[in-house]
Amino acid sequence: AKQAIEAAPGLFVPQILFAGFFIKMETIPVWMRWLQYICSLKWGMNILLQNEFQDIPYGEKAVLEQNDISDDDLWIYYVVLLSISVGFRTLAAIALSRKAKAFYN
Repeated sequence: AKQAIEAAPGLFVPQILFAGFFIKMETIPVWMRWLQYICSLKWGMNILLQNEFQDIPYGEKAVLEQNDISDDDLWIYYVVLLSISVGFRTLAAIALSRKAKAFYN
């Protein structure tokens, strides 16, 4: 439990940084911007913002425009979020099975 608490900031801080939540992607160095695409918080936030602001008249959708969220891409956000979840769970299962084999052999 103590290790999980100590490792949590190492997982959550990059999520917050690369989600575009507090810092705009334009201010992050170009060589690090690709990390936004493996950040599940970014895709979840896109879905949440799309859901919250979809019925606002077009001229008032500044929040969506500032975060580069398109009305037509909602299904892409769901697919990417599901893919990230499945991908990381698969990697975790592989790592756990290798660790278990090493432990029991």
